[in-house]
Amino acid sequence: MGVRTRMKNIVKCLTASALTSLLLGVPLKTLAVGDLSRYEATYKTKVIGLSVTLNRSLTRDGDRYHLSQAGKTFMLSLSEDSHFRLEGEQIIGEDFVYQLGGVSKRRREVHFDPDNSIIRSLKKKEWTEHPWSPNVLDRLSQQEQMRLQLLRADSPPERISLSIVDGPRIKLKHFDLVEAGPLETEIGTLNTVHYTLRHDDPSERSSDAWLATDHDFLMVLTEHTEDSSKTVIRLQSASIEGRAVTGQ
Repeated sequence: MGVRTRMKNIVKCLTASALTSLLLGVPLKTLAVGDLSRYEATYKTKVIGLSVTLNRSLTRDGDRYHLSQAGKTFMLSLSEDSHFRLEGEQIIGEDFVYQLGGVSKRRREVHFDPDNSIIRSLKKKEWTEHPWSPNVLDRLSQQEQMRLQLLRADSPPERISLSIVDGPRIKLKHFDLVEAGPLETEIGTLNTVHYTLRHDDPSERSSDAWLATDHDFLMVLTEHTEDSSKTVIRLQSASIEGRAVTGQ
């Protein structure tokens, strides 16, 4: 498989991760209004057989959040940044930039302009415009919106639906609950909730995410399969609000 296709699958795997308690009947932990816990996390994956470290962090400056993730090999570099704020239980996007460098180059951007009621999106070197809506997310901030909805829910929703701007289209994505239960990880056994992204043809593509129920629904594992190729991203270490995440 080519480098471009492999990196594309990794990006999809990260995006799909935008995916409560051990038993579904147990209420989930909730955050105070306006809160979204900050964290740092390190993941491992493979690109053309080479191990790659991915670093992700969520920081906050006043009422503005910054979600970033980056990875690098001697052939490729990947970075994504999303800025947003919260209004009630909804993430309100400000801007998003995705940059792929090295032997394969690609750039995407999204700029949310509520004052002019426009969302501008760059994909494949072409800009498109969409009507602004507060519930439209970029493909990185969607991960935090899913996390936020889980944190605020009394029990894991059977389905989480999110609107994502992607170049010339705004897609409505459906994440369906599979199960909740323990998962063996590099940092021990973690209680997780498992969601799968609904695809038109699940026999050709699948995207799954496991999130840690006892650690503010931090992404633990994602798997994306397409064209008979499977990309897996596993959590290696993390801290939430300065406290190390550990399993049993």
